[in-house]
Amino acid sequence: MRPIKLKIKGLNSFIEEQTIDFEKLTDRGLFGIFGPTGSGKSTVLDGITLALYGDVSRKSSNYINTNCDRLNVSFEFQISGAETKRYLVNREFKRDKKSGNPVSGKCKIVDITNGEEVLADKVKTVTDKCKEVIGLSLEDFTRTVVLPQGKFSEFLKLEGKPRREMLERLFNLGEYGDKLSSKLSKQITKERTENSVLLGQLMGYEDISEEKKREKEEELNISIGNLEKANEELKAIEKSFKENTELWNMQLEVKDYKTKESKLIEKADEINLIKDKVKAAEAANKVNPYIISYEETLKNINFT
Repeated sequence: MRPIKLKIKGLNSFIEEQTIDFEKLTDRGLFGIFGPTGSGKSTVLDGITLALYGDVSRKSSNYINTNCDRLNVSFEFQISGAETKRYLVNREFKRDKKSGNPVSGKCKIVDITNGEEVLADKVKTVTDKCKEVIGLSLEDFTRTVVLPQGKFSEFLKLEGKPRREMLERLFNLGEYGDKLSSKLSKQITKERTENSVLLGQLMGYEDISEEKKREKEEELNISIGNLEKANEELKAIEKSFKENTELWNMQLEVKDYKTKESKLIEKADEINLIKDKVKAAEAANKVNPYIISYEETLKNINFT
C-alpha cells in the first residue's frame, strides 16, 4: 500500500482540518515526522488506521478532540499489483451524548482509479472491503505497515503460530499453508481408510493354502461345466419355445378360419331361402298375365 493523501479533522490534537500530502513528502525520497510529545505524530498513524479499519491501533475510545463533537477522516491510497489502483476512504465519527464515546457515522470506500466507483457505504462493509483490498487485518497492519510506539519490539519477538499466520496473510500464503495442510490431511485420511479396507480384505485370505486353492479351482471348473450345460439346455428350450410359438399361432389362425366358415355356412342357409323366394316370385310373375287375362274374360262373360 502506498499512501497518497490524508485529511483529518477533530482527531486527538487536530481541531482544524489538516491535510498531509504524502506524494509531496516522498518526492525526494524518505521523510520523517518530528515534534515534541503530544504534537500529533502518532495521530497521523491513527488517522490512517481509523480511515481503513474504523479503529485506532492504541485501542483508545477518546480519540475525538475534547473541543469537537465529531471527527472526519479521509485517506487516499494506492495498491500496486497486476494493475495499479487508487482508493479513497471517508469516515465520520460522532460523540455519543450519553457515553461520550465515538460512534461511527457516514462512511464509504471509492475506487478512483478510473472515475469514481463506490465499493461500499456501510461501516462493516467498508472495513471488510479495506481488509480485502489491502490483504491485512488491523492487527497485521499495525505490526507490519504502521508500528505504533512500543510495538516494534513486539513485532520482532512475534513467533510460533501468530507469526506463521501473519506471514501467511502478508504474502498470501493461505493456499500453501492451512489450505494445503487441510487438503493433505484429507488425502492422508482417505489413503489410510482405503488401506484399512484392503488389509481387512486380505485378512480373509490368511488361511489359503495350495490344497484349498486346488479345491477352489476344481469347484470353479465344475461350476463352469454346469454353466455350459445350462447354456445348452437354455438354447434347446428357446428353440422349442420358438417352434411351439409358431405352432400356436397357426392353431389360432385355423380357429379363426373355422369361425369365419361357420358364419358363412349360416349365411348360406339364409341365401338359399332367399333364392327359393326369388324363384317363387319369378314363377308367379310368369303366371300373372294368364290370371289377369282369365279375370278379364270372366268379367266380359258376366257383363254380357
